[in-house]
Amino acid sequence: MDMRAIAGLLLCLCGAAVQAEADTAQTVEQAGQEPPSVNVKGIRDPDWKPYSAMLKGVKRFEEKHALAPGAELKFILEPRRADVDMHAIALRLKSDEAGMPIPLGERNIFSLPVEQGPLYEKAELTVNRKAGSVRWIPYVRSASASDTIRRLGDLRLACEVHWAIDKETLPFAMRTTMSALGGPCNFVLQKGTYSFSEPQRITAATISFNGKSARVPFSGTSFTPPLREQDWSDDSVLELTFDND
Repeated sequence: MDMRAIAGLLLCLCGAAVQAEADTAQTVEQAGQEPPSVNVKGIRDPDWKPYSAMLKGVKRFEEKHALAPGAELKFILEPRRADVDMHAIALRLKSDEAGMPIPLGERNIFSLPVEQGPLYEKAELTVNRKAGSVRWIPYVRSASASDTIRRLGDLRLACEVHWAIDKETLPFAMRTTMSALGGPCNFVLQKGTYSFSEPQRITAATISFNGKSARVPFSGTSFTPPLREQDWSDDSVLELTFDND
């Protein structure tokens, strides 16, 4: 397969968006899978995620926690399209045997319940929105972060969690190729392939550490940090400037 074609496909699949707030990274699309026909409060084919896949993200967070030792793992629900109404979203963990609502905080941020026992082994997370309406994005934020400041280690860890969750939804050949090339967080073909999206249009983005600084590529509401460039420390700071008009 042509390497440039793979790079383009990867960018398409791994689009922008992690951090909630909108450190929200665009998800690796669920290629080749159709959600089952179920109903959630009158919604046919609601948006959903396998609970088992989300737990793989939790495991990856624990394995890579050193990237952001001061952060906790949460998730955020973000609209895929501008016409998706994100008010009154209801999130539920549900299996054939049991179910529970999951509280959503400000900006639809939530904590994933873990170790729920055998009744939830084949559970799904569902929201009362149509399939394909929302993105399920890891939210990793250290205390040093703010509305305009991002820590590079936080972004690296969020990307790792996202890839752990969504890679199993890709066709085997594509998943194998992407993994062999380092995955979206460490893709070897080019410096940046995983972008993060913000709710506002970005007008400037820079990264700095220990007196060194550089521009960060951005376009519209997304920016692409140097996740794989190890000369940038996990403690490097990204500063974003937004169009407030």
